[in-house]
Amino acid sequence: MDRCLVPRGRWLQRGVWALAVGLLLAACGGGVGTGGTGAFASGPITGFGSIIVDGVHFDESMARIEADDGTGRDRSELRLGTMVEVQSDDIRDGAATATQVRIASALIGRVDSVGANVVVVNGVTVRVNAGTVIDDRFVGGVGGIAVGQVVEVYGYVAPTEIVASRIEPDNGASAFKFRGNVTALDARLGTFDIGSQHFVYSATVSGSDELRIGAFVRVIVATQPDAQGRWVVSAVGNTGPGSSNRDQAKARGVITAFTSNASFAVGGFVVDASSAQIEGGPLAAGLRVEVEGRLVAGVLVAAKVAVQDPDTPDEIDLRGVIANLDAGAKVFQISGRAERVSYARNDIVYDKGTAADLAPGRRVRVTGQLSADGTLVEATSIRFEGN
Repeated sequence: MDRCLVPRGRWLQRGVWALAVGLLLAACGGGVGTGGTGAFASGPITGFGSIIVDGVHFDESMARIEADDGTGRDRSELRLGTMVEVQSDDIRDGAATATQVRIASALIGRVDSVGANVVVVNGVTVRVNAGTVIDDRFVGGVGGIAVGQVVEVYGYVAPTEIVASRIEPDNGASAFKFRGNVTALDARLGTFDIGSQHFVYSATVSGSDELRIGAFVRVIVATQPDAQGRWVVSAVGNTGPGSSNRDQAKARGVITAFTSNASFAVGGFVVDASSAQIEGGPLAAGLRVEVEGRLVAGVLVAAKVAVQDPDTPDEIDLRGVIANLDAGAKVFQISGRAERVSYARNDIVYDKGTAADLAPGRRVRVTGQLSADGTLVEATSIRFEGN
């Protein structure tokens, strides 16, 4: 775990947002940055060529790819809808070079029930909408997810649910995971809650000293609760920007705690939007927002906060060389990518070519949207690019 995360965690865990922001900004000269360079972005992957996060194209070819506990991961695990945290050099003309990409899922656990738009995992409500990518190993989308199956969920952690950006199978999981705000903490008994779920821990558990009321944490637990129905904690942690200074910062998430525009939390971020342009406000807990600004000692000092409609999906942007194509099914894949692209729509706009020009080896740029079942990308435009 990145050691620079500890100061931020302690501010968050004390829950005194206004005091934290005030002290941190005062220490930085009344809100003026201290010369930190580069960028930090947090959100779901909405496209490839390079990875696209928060509308920025990040070249991740030389970046370290890791899980949210700091262990290394393979680049192939960066998939559409995966929630990531990206550290990079400065963003210029909508692009930057990433130095680190962290994969940050919200939940790993066993499926309790499946409905049309809701999957319950480990007792946690996971909401599925038009922006949720369903791994194509679940044939038919949500209906292909079976009760008792172990899944990994990426998405926006809200006070009472998770709005999924991606759901994929994780049958090999040796531990389960939760992410959310700590409530009902009893350090003497070694118990706390996240949402409706109860947890028990010992003082020797890694990261347990960081537990505070209101803390936004990642909790690793055994795959079975104890006799009292409590999840047995093996580790506590989190990710985020740490206490760093960054000239540019972008984050998407749900407001999990709100005091005022000058002091609120978006997931694991402390945000000061006292001087920001607010679009779609007023701001309140439970709203999904996109925040742009800069990091000052780990606080996201916002220049702009935009409230987002949680049911409006992102446009998908895929770029690369066609690796294989099934003309009968009208589906192809781009080299190095698992995502399947359908070109079956009759309203596709082609640029510099036609459907007849689609073939392995052709370089294309695809824009589109998720299919109704969330398992593939429906192209709405295809542009042929130079090989």
